[in-house]
Amino acid sequence: MKRLHLSLLLCLSFVLLTGFQARGSDLADILEQKGIITEEEAREAREAREDKAKEKTFKLLEKIEKIDFKGDLRLRHDTQWRDEGDDKYDRNRERLRLRFGFDTKITDTTKVGVRLVSGSGYQNTTNQSFDEHARGKQIFIDRAYASWQPADFFKITGGKHKNPLFTTPLVWDPDVNPEGVSESLNFNITDSISIFSNLGQWFIEELKIKDSDRDPTLLVFQLGTQIKPSKKIKFELAGTYYDFKNLDELEWDKDGALDETDTFLGYNNKYGQQMIFDNDKKLLNEFKCWELAAKVNIKDVLPVPFSIFGNYIINVGADIDELMEKGVDPGDSDPADLAAYGGDDRDTGWLVGLSVGNKKKKGDWYAKYHYQVLEDYAFPAVFVDSDFHGGGTNNKGHYIHGRYFLADNIQARATGFFTERDDERKDEKKDEDRVQLDIVINF
Repeated sequence: MKRLHLSLLLCLSFVLLTGFQARGSDLADILEQKGIITEEEAREAREAREDKAKEKTFKLLEKIEKIDFKGDLRLRHDTQWRDEGDDKYDRNRERLRLRFGFDTKITDTTKVGVRLVSGSGYQNTTNQSFDEHARGKQIFIDRAYASWQPADFFKITGGKHKNPLFTTPLVWDPDVNPEGVSESLNFNITDSISIFSNLGQWFIEELKIKDSDRDPTLLVFQLGTQIKPSKKIKFELAGTYYDFKNLDELEWDKDGALDETDTFLGYNNKYGQQMIFDNDKKLLNEFKCWELAAKVNIKDVLPVPFSIFGNYIINVGADIDELMEKGVDPGDSDPADLAAYGGDDRDTGWLVGLSVGNKKKKGDWYAKYHYQVLEDYAFPAVFVDSDFHGGGTNNKGHYIHGRYFLADNIQARATGFFTERDDERKDEKKDEDRVQLDIVINF
């Protein structure tokens, strides 16, 4: 893709510069013919213009060489089978995902990146379904960031950027690109041991409230280590604390507000987490989450590399009894419904899995499996995997994925989700199985 853009720009540059040189040559010829300058002076003028044109071309090429273009197209068949009480249905969709962007070094230490994607605008999906009688599909800004790395061990990134955390899909959908500022540090203690830290100051909502300037934000603190006891084994371990601040500033203000899934409140409420308010219409739900994640990579033991990974998360801010005691019914969510949990805070989640194979070139294959359990209030539903159990929390089940490289840049993929409601005490059981068949083309 980069070569294509380079060729097009070179052609355009050649046309423009050729025209510029031609005009300069015509002027020199006219002046020579009128005897205003000599033949030697005309020749020197033409050579000077040619040298200047070449210099501009080289500068343009240098700038183009610094731009790294990337993109991919995914074509998907998506089938869901769901049981929800007496309601059963099968759903089949043909879908696409398009991503295209670039990053470029502005200086030796500064990089700027942009990526555009298809989708609905939701933070945890970039899919577009084939429907609405072939109407045009939407494109959104998925990433727009600048990073500064003055040393190998330190980088700071601002804007809408890739999630820098060491984690698993239990907590973060891979499509989520946080907004705000992140800092990453990495220090080598020995040749085989390093420690790393990721910090984040990310924005959740921007409030239009006269009496408050305390916008809801997420502060992230991660500390981890990477250990390589041999050339065949790499072990990674990280602990993370998520502090969702100022959520009490998110006010319920009208009937139906919790059905608006484009908001933090509405999405969480619909996908497994009742948002509960007090008499002052202030949100009572809190998310102060601790996560522990680990991964072991092993190569040159089996014919292909493999890894074992897992994580555990707990929201120490969850308190079902407090929600019931202080909460009121604003017309959208009744705290009395939580009585079915009998005081169980539903505040934990865990995942274990393994992967095997390569993801590099034609003929490679790769497979991945994990099992997870995610209780209602372990983490905000708005950020978790939108495909597993239809998105949200209060779920458990199996994830199975495989891919084969038909060419270096073309993959065939198959993914299965076999999931069910983790706890049925509060609402009716919902089981969901889902199969996705993909062709992915990188360019």
